[in-house]
Amino acid sequence: MDFVKALTYPFDDEDWLKKLGIAVLLFFLNLIPVIGTFIMIFAVQGWQFEIVKRVKRDDPEPLPGWDNFGGLISKGLTLFLAGLVYFIPTILFSCIMLVPFGLMPALESEDAIAALGGLGTIGVMCCSCLIALYSIAAWIVYSGGLIRYVDKEEFGTFMEFGANIALVRDNLGDFGMVILFLLIGGVIASILSGTGIGALLTTAFSAYFTGHILGQLAHKLAAGTAPQV
Repeated sequence: MDFVKALTYPFDDEDWLKKLGIAVLLFFLNLIPVIGTFIMIFAVQGWQFEIVKRVKRDDPEPLPGWDNFGGLISKGLTLFLAGLVYFIPTILFSCIMLVPFGLMPALESEDAIAALGGLGTIGVMCCSCLIALYSIAAWIVYSGGLIRYVDKEEFGTFMEFGANIALVRDNLGDFGMVILFLLIGGVIASILSGTGIGALLTTAFSAYFTGHILGQLAHKLAAGTAPQV
């Protein structure tokens, strides 16, 4: 898989300024509370998935436009809901670790409050570790589902946990390489986000970079070769 290509491929597109510009401008939808943020998330996720599909099939123009904005939102909503199913346990863990702190106002004894506070602190540490480990595993299996979803665009594809886990298990090296590349990409995104105007570019960068890396993985698993797009 080609890390550098995932960084630079948008600029091979004649309309890269327009396509990336729209992706950047979507950031301002966050100014509309809740609704605007969700529209941005769905649209960007749909756009990223379109990149995955194009890279997998060696499309000479892997950077998609925004003409079918409604379709991108619809696709992004499906992906968002699938991801939500995978990450429900993290919500449960978060609620559990907050239970001791929720009970503290009902106690009158300072010793009991202190003991419960200590228990709560330990619980937060343990649950945080579980959440981190589970989140990594869930994202990897979700990615396996996403790779399969490219060929079988049905919500149920994500729910075929056995098949998604098997895909990851049989290609651990490739998925490990994807994680490494995305971690490096995350560092780059963090640097961008700390440079003022660079914060506006972070969402667009993360979407197109992640989409290309996952598209390369999808292509490799399907054809046994890395895409040259």
